[in-house]
Parts: sequence; C-alpha cells; structure tokens
Amino acid sequence: MTICEQLRAEAPGLAALPPDDPERRLAWEHARSCEGCARALREAERLQAVLGAWSPEPISSATLSRAAAAIAVELSTERRRRSIFSAAAAGAFAAALVALARHRGGSALDWTTASLLAALAMVLAALSGRRPWLVLGGVLGVALAGALVEGRPGPLEAGAGVECLLWELVAATVVALAGWLALRGGTTAPPRSALAAAAAAGALAGDAALQVTCEAHAVGPHLLAFHVGGVLLAAGIASLVWRPRSRAAAA
Repeated sequence: MTICEQLRAEAPGLAALPPDDPERRLAWEHARSCEGCARALREAERLQAVLGAWSPEPISSATLSRAAAAIAVELSTERRRRSIFSAAAAGAFAAALVALARHRGGSALDWTTASLLAALAMVLAALSGRRPWLVLGGVLGVALAGALVEGRPGPLEAGAGVECLLWELVAATVVALAGWLALRGGTTAPPRSALAAAAAAGALAGDAALQVTCEAHAVGPHLLAFHVGGVLLAAGIASLVWRPRSRAAAA
C-alpha cells in the first residue's frame, strides 16, 4: 500500500484527531503536494463537522419501556413454549414405551412408582429451562428414591442394564431435542445447564417406563447402576456435546 492509499483510507480517523495532533499535521504536510489526499482529508473533515453538529433526539422513556415490555413478553413466550414441549415429550415417551411393552404387566407398586416418576419427570422437564440446577438435583433425588423403593437384593443384571441405558438415553434425547425445537428460530437458545437438566428429566421419564417394562426393575444394584446411572450419563453427555451460541448466554 502506498503512502497516498494509506492516508486516504485513514482520512476519517485523521480528521477526528485534534488539530495539533502530530499525525494529522504530517498528513496535511503531505496533502499540500497531493491534491487527491488533500481532497480526502477535506471531505473527512466536512463529515466530522456534520457529525459534530448532529444532535439526535433522545429516545423517550415510554419508548424504552414499550421495547423492554415487548422483549419480556417474547422471552416469556419462549420459556413457556420450551416448558410445554419438554414436559409433553417426557410424558409422551414414557407412555409410548409402556404401551410397547404393556404385555409385561407389573405390580401395583410398579405402576404407582412408574406413574409418580413420570409425573415428576414432566414437572422437572417443564422447569429445566428456568431452574436447571434445581432440576438436576431433583431428578437425581427422585431417581434414587425410586430405586430405593423398588430395589431388592440381587445380581447386577448387566445384560438388561445396557438396554435400560439405551432407552434412557433415547428418552433424554427426545426431551432435550423437544426443548431445543421449541426455541428454534427464536431469540434465545438453551444454555448448557438447561439442556443437561432437560436430558436428565428425559432420562427420568425413561426410568419411569422402565419401572414397568424392565425385567430387572426390582433388583437394587441394577436400578442404581443403570437406571440412576442413566440419568447421570444423560446429563453428562448433554453438557459435553452442547455448544450454545454466544447470543444465548442469558437464555
């Protein structure tokens, strides 16, 4: 880049400098023998004069209040939509998994535990976007309680455990995806903690269905290792794979 090209590119910045600034004085010394640079500097100074004289009308407090209210309504709508989508996905997945394996029956305690876990999974999924850390703690506590209520001494049942883990991860994916789809095209995106909470709530919905469908659902070590472990694994995977957009920091 030649001296003239550099000076003309920097003319707006040079014109904004104080009159006694050394860089501005050097630019004008060069411009005395270069009409093109002199013209660029004069145009830049005229633009600075126009900008200096411009006094935009301040935005009224009423306008700012209306804008803030509109933003608040939009954010509230997105949060409500995310809650509805996540809760509906949790309930639908639990019901679908039970329907697919309805021939396995189950005791009254199995169905009571499954129904309670499914209801709590829906509530926690709805709250995952607003209280993610509370939801994560709640999901873990509920899953542990379910395992302690149903669990009896017995073998680990590793073979059945892999299948249980897969079902819980599928449920976690469905609920987390539902929460993401609810915000697609909106102004926010779920932060990592919210998506992890949604995934954990989804895994809990899968755990609810497994209380009826899992052949080892009454074995304590199996429940702790694979049903409760599936909740932790789902939350961990979601937190690792999700990379929220920078504009979603306040979601």
